[in-house]
Amino acid sequence: METILLTKQNAHRVTMVRRKDDPASTPVPFRWRGERRFGIGCFNHLIGEGDEARIIKPHEFDQWEVIETSHPGYLEALWDAAYRAHYWSSQHPDIRGEDEIAMYERELHADLQAMPEEQREQYLANYKSHISGVWASESRVASAFVTGPAGFNYRRNEKAENAYRNKYEAFRQWRERALKAVEKYKESLKTDEQRAEELWRKVEADIDSTAETIHGLDTGKEHGYSRALFVSNLFGRIATHTKNGNVEIVDRAIARVREWNAKCSKPIITERHSFFNLPDVARSVRRKAEETACRENKEIAFEGGKVVFNYSEDRLQILFDAVPSEEVRSKLKMRAFKWSPRFQAWQRQLTDNAVYAARQVLNLKGV
Repeated sequence: METILLTKQNAHRVTMVRRKDDPASTPVPFRWRGERRFGIGCFNHLIGEGDEARIIKPHEFDQWEVIETSHPGYLEALWDAAYRAHYWSSQHPDIRGEDEIAMYERELHADLQAMPEEQREQYLANYKSHISGVWASESRVASAFVTGPAGFNYRRNEKAENAYRNKYEAFRQWRERALKAVEKYKESLKTDEQRAEELWRKVEADIDSTAETIHGLDTGKEHGYSRALFVSNLFGRIATHTKNGNVEIVDRAIARVREWNAKCSKPIITERHSFFNLPDVARSVRRKAEETACRENKEIAFEGGKVVFNYSEDRLQILFDAVPSEEVRSKLKMRAFKWSPRFQAWQRQLTDNAVYAARQVLNLKGV
């Protein structure tokens, strides 16, 4: 196995080292910038632990071999680029370069660990490409404190600063989009059972938090809150799952509240409350949805488009032959219709109210 020596370039991620001239010795901890000294950007690196810890100077690094690191050296090849990025703008470009290498590598490592293996290589390549561009752009930014004020071209420097700022913003926006895409991909890999379990864990935590507060109000540990409001809010949140026909979540929610009722002297929600009727309502909603999903879609034409009763999607959809006027779009929005890029239609949940709203907007009589 190749021996890797401690260097200025890898020190920020090294955690354990061993004497190069004594391979049989016990590895000891290494702490990069483990002790702050007086002055800007002044630190001591420490080796060993406890009372035996001592300062190690950079010129001693090559006497130690690396045994353990916190993460790979993702950006180590860009060390010079990070240094040059601050050459004309900082009196300590080496320290600034170290700071950014360490910061971006920690961020990159966290990103990579949170994504599937098959996406890491491309993300790493794109990240390095973006950060290289950022540092190259930043290297053209200067400071009169570093270069000297005589002949300093403020106009050109302002352009360089704007270019760097744009490059940096593009980098952060790319990362945000990329991580969202990763989350979407991870979500697509989950089974229905996994999604259902994750949803239940959120609902369970919500129930427990609310029940804990209600119980606190009942026992005098909590003050200044409305008990009835907490019960009403909990009922409303579980009712939302009821309207979606999510029988399993509603059943588990009822069971969870009953568990709380059993261990509290005063029930969190009494059995007389309509909360305990929600499972029957959820089953009714599901049956209706299953019956509706089997129905064939119905279309009603009007001048300039058509209205679609999309039973499988449980949506009333309005499709126009051309983009409707601003007035019509405003009316649709006021009546809770939303534009669906997927269906290229204005739609809302398929209810009697939706049919009535479409009739009002389009002045239809046969819908």
